[in-house]
Amino acid sequence: MILLCSGQISLRHLDALLLFATGLREAGYSVAIDDRFAPAGMSRHQKFEAVPFLAAPDDITPGCIVIIAAEDISEEVQTLLRAAPPPPGTPVRAVGYFETPQARINSRNRIAYATGTEPEVINRGTPHSKQLIEAPVVPLVTAIARAPVQSEGARTSLLVYMPEDMLEEEGVLHDLATLRHAPRTDLHILTTAKGKAIIRQSRHAGLSVFGYGELAPANLLTYADVFAFFGPGIPGERMAFLALIAMGSGKVVIDCTTSAAFKTAGAPALSGPEHAAALAGYLADTVAGSRREIGRRILLDPWLRACDIATLTESLSLRPSPAASPDERAPATVFFPTNGVGLGHAQRCALIADGLPGESAVRFAAFPSCTDLLRRRGYDCMPVIARSDAHEDAFAADLINYLRLRDMLAPGDTLVFDGGFVFDSVYRVVSELKIPAWWIRRGLWQPEHINPNVLERERAFTGVITPDEAFPELNDVYSSGNHIHRVGPVVRTDASSPKERAGLRKRLGKAFNRPVDTLAVSMLGSGMASERTAQVQMLCSLMEERENCLHLVVVWPHAVVASDFGQWHNSFAVRTDQTLSLCAAADLVVSAAGYNSFHELLYAGIPSIMIPNHATYLDDQEKRARAAADRNLARFVAATDLLTLQREVDGLLDGTVRAEIAAAFTEVPLPERGNNAAAELIRGVNSR
Repeated sequence: MILLCSGQISLRHLDALLLFATGLREAGYSVAIDDRFAPAGMSRHQKFEAVPFLAAPDDITPGCIVIIAAEDISEEVQTLLRAAPPPPGTPVRAVGYFETPQARINSRNRIAYATGTEPEVINRGTPHSKQLIEAPVVPLVTAIARAPVQSEGARTSLLVYMPEDMLEEEGVLHDLATLRHAPRTDLHILTTAKGKAIIRQSRHAGLSVFGYGELAPANLLTYADVFAFFGPGIPGERMAFLALIAMGSGKVVIDCTTSAAFKTAGAPALSGPEHAAALAGYLADTVAGSRREIGRRILLDPWLRACDIATLTESLSLRPSPAASPDERAPATVFFPTNGVGLGHAQRCALIADGLPGESAVRFAAFPSCTDLLRRRGYDCMPVIARSDAHEDAFAADLINYLRLRDMLAPGDTLVFDGGFVFDSVYRVVSELKIPAWWIRRGLWQPEHINPNVLERERAFTGVITPDEAFPELNDVYSSGNHIHRVGPVVRTDASSPKERAGLRKRLGKAFNRPVDTLAVSMLGSGMASERTAQVQMLCSLMEERENCLHLVVVWPHAVVASDFGQWHNSFAVRTDQTLSLCAAADLVVSAAGYNSFHELLYAGIPSIMIPNHATYLDDQEKRARAAADRNLARFVAATDLLTLQREVDGLLDGTVRAEIAAAFTEVPLPERGNNAAAELIRGVNSR
């Protein structure tokens, strides 16, 4: 294990430590960063990059200690090193950019005094070396591939770095938007947070944009084969490191800077146009048909060879970690449903998982409210942490989930994510491990959530699976392309016979010690949460007036149950995921209109009263409920219309409404279920 430190404690030096640690890890070294060198004020992105590396010196036994930016050792760092010196016999090595031999000697003396060990000090700033930027903090080195790491095919994946001030120039955004539609070109833009905001607020908000620190440079390599850098020069270590590791992978780097910064340093970058308007033609004429040949030439360039990380690690006497034993386990498919009180995401994933071949290795990562359901269905489940207001950072739980997913997944596995917003943990682990991944994304989002910031992360996925709704007018389209795959509704069906339903009613009567002439089931999504109290209490009151009636109020795990609920004699709160069996046996069903409950009732042909939940995140339940009511397949009641609720309950239990709805079910065709089609898409990736 290599333990990394830096000459100073600052956000810039932490960024340098992260870049160097990533480079060592990619080259096969076991590496950690001394957590005392993580300063206050870290951004969310820095925390995600840092958390796999940070370690307390007392918790590990380093094989050696490496100090970067050794040309400027601060008193604070010397004090830290003196307070916790390395274990006896632990070699200490340092690397820096020293302008004079005396500067190197001074640094060595300071490190020796602080650590009690004579360090080996390597100078990266030799008179004949040319760096991409002046006075870098990070050692600018990279692993060099044996052959270009480029995607196959005629399409060119292009990432353009564009500084924020250029994005404000007249015509630049238009030129980039035009480049987006260039033949056989997939465009991504890399810029600062302000630059990203400029694009998102423009008429070209649909452009694919990465924020400056959104992903580690090594992860950005996944998205492009060609990198073009615009602006006056190379803006700091991070972009210099990205360009360097891109060249080390045999990818094409185009120098579009006004100062010809890459060519001036001697780097094997192509000289490109200074204006984005000319880039499409330049790609077509110079790059598109010659990417791999250009990549081969880059890998042989003497300047790049001088930046080989192997040269530095050999100088520092570092040794790669022993090669891990081949992982003999079969590639796994890991499903990650987002949290939901109604467990809808977990149930949908389980239905799709059921369609995978029996020999498939299937596991789940799920929130506590979902784990019991999944384990009862026979699936191994790793718990993940739900967000809490008690956490210091809003993303603290997802930070831990990121680590858990990294440990759970391995190259060759497939991740299937079901949810409305792609968490940082998912986005980063897919980009980092370069694994196949699917996003299961149903529709009917609320309008305020349909924006590029939500949709942009679909670029991390192999494909997006969109389960259809039962009716055409409910099928919203948020993005398009060959990566979008529509399937029929993903829904479970009821196969119980009339005899089995009668048996269930009999068992319920015995369990609740009463004859059951009328069985009513209400499942309003939030159970007994405050926003549903009025409707539930109204139903309890109506059921209280009926003799030999059993009213089961389905509440989900962790739902809040009203304190005065025990006053009712005919109504009982129950926690169960076997709602479909209960509904099939019931005389009255009152339900919210979430995706799962809505389609289960339709496909089982169960007459119901639907009361949409207006507070549901990313879901338009009212539109769904009205579509069913318009076809006479259910009755619609607004959440605030308690008088209509009473009338509809009486109509279903005492009138002809139930028979009318049952007749309508025979006239309205429903699309074929998409459970197996979704499983086939996922299986197709796994079998390649």
